[in-house]
Amino acid sequence: MTFETKRRALVVEDDPIVAMVVEDTLRNMGLDVLIDLNLIDALSEIEASEFDVALIDLGLRGESARPVILALLDRSIPFVVMSGGDLRSLAVEFPQIRTISKPLDMKALKQLMLELLGALPDLR
Repeated sequence: MTFETKRRALVVEDDPIVAMVVEDTLRNMGLDVLIDLNLIDALSEIEASEFDVALIDLGLRGESARPVILALLDRSIPFVVMSGGDLRSLAVEFPQIRTISKPLDMKALKQLMLELLGALPDLR
C-alpha cells in the first residue's frame, strides 16, 4: 500500500544495515524517510523536522533512546520502539507505546506503520 500524499517517517537506528533495510521497506510503502544513527542527531531532527511517524531503536550505541521517546510523546507523534533486548520494563513505564522485537518481521513492521498512520484500524 502507498499513500496518496507523501508521509514522512523518522528512523532512529544505530546499525546502518538495519537502518537501510527499514528505509527500503518504508520507501516501498511510499514514505519519505529520515535516518538518524545516534541520540543527539535524533533529538535535533525531532526539533528541526516534521514527520508523521517514527521508528526508534531502544538502545543507541549504549545510550537509551528514552529522551527520544519523551520528545515524541511530548509532540504527540506516533512511533514504534524496536529492540533486540527485553522490552518489558519499557512496557511498564510506557504502557501506551507500541513495540516490535528484533530481528524485525517486515510484514509486522509494515502493519504497525500503517496502523500508526491511520491506514488500518488498530487491531489491538
